Amino acid sequence: MNKMGSMLSMLLLAGGLSAGAADELRGGLVLQFDDGWHSWLTEVAPLVQEHGGVATGFVNNKYIDGGRISIDELLRLQEDYGWEIGSHTANHYNAPRYVQTKSVDDWLANELDPSLKVLRDGGLEVNAMVFPFNALTPEVAEAAMTRVGSYRRIDSLALAKGVRPDGSLPGTSIDTTQYAPMKLIKKWIDMAHKRDLNLFLYGHRILPDSAFTEGTVLAVSSNTVTLDQPVRLDAAEDNVLIPNMAKRQNMQNTFSVSSAEGNRITVSGLLPGAVEVGASALVGPSYGTRLSDFNEMLAYAAERLHFYTVNDIQTLRHKEDVALEISNRSE
Repeated sequence: MNKMGSMLSMLLLAGGLSAGAADELRGGLVLQFDDGWHSWLTEVAPLVQEHGGVATGFVNNKYIDGGRISIDELLRLQEDYGWEIGSHTANHYNAPRYVQTKSVDDWLANELDPSLKVLRDGGLEVNAMVFPFNALTPEVAEAAMTRVGSYRRIDSLALAKGVRPDGSLPGTSIDTTQYAPMKLIKKWIDMAHKRDLNLFLYGHRILPDSAFTEGTVLAVSSNTVTLDQPVRLDAAEDNVLIPNMAKRQNMQNTFSVSSAEGNRITVSGLLPGAVEVGASALVGPSYGTRLSDFNEMLAYAAERLHFYTVNDIQTLRHKEDVALEISNRSE
């Protein structure tokens, strides 16, 4: 993160220590995005900035090599928008599977170290990483901590003061494939505010509402679901069905959508009773978040929480000391 952004985050974090009125900002939101997309720069960062926020993007080298995002774009995120850039490894391989057939040293030499070198040589200040698929073992996590200051370990409710003893930070997904109702996300934000904790949320892309279809389930058969709305599918996406938008979902109770015709979708692996007539359902890209939902979340959070990068949390583990130092400088 650039120096001005870091100092601003320090001041905000210090301000978050006061235990004043309920309408004061308290606690933090640590937004993260994985893989690497042009839209981080063109769409997501300006939107986050409008709400006074920052974020952290974890990029893997194959997406840089493939042209989905460039080093120059990542530098602009860092310098113009105060984002932090972290590593998502070189080739996005599943780390536990990789070390089963090779070794931890091979993984460091071929996956983490090359990623860090490319990013750091490009002028990016990289000190955090995320394992592809959030898949890790204690052994490979310990090895990663010889190179960076933290990694993500997923949690169902990602609230924490800071980096945990094993070097991990929690993370909860806001992607469609692990859909959380906005009412629940707002509850998490309220909890972070009330308890003066940091909420760690991650996703991949923010997509227009037109990429999704929301509708009421009219009928269910063995492998088809009929909604009250025509369904639009982007054939280039991995689309999923969220069978009940009133409940939190996970990968086990979301279903892959193979095709759509009118308001009828064909679903893979549909389990008996998994989709109920009358439920509000959502169909759309698995690794995306609806723009309207994201906007609503940002607006709600901006009235209650500070925004931080992962590096802010890593470097300000003892925020009381930092706050005291800033206070002493101002006297």
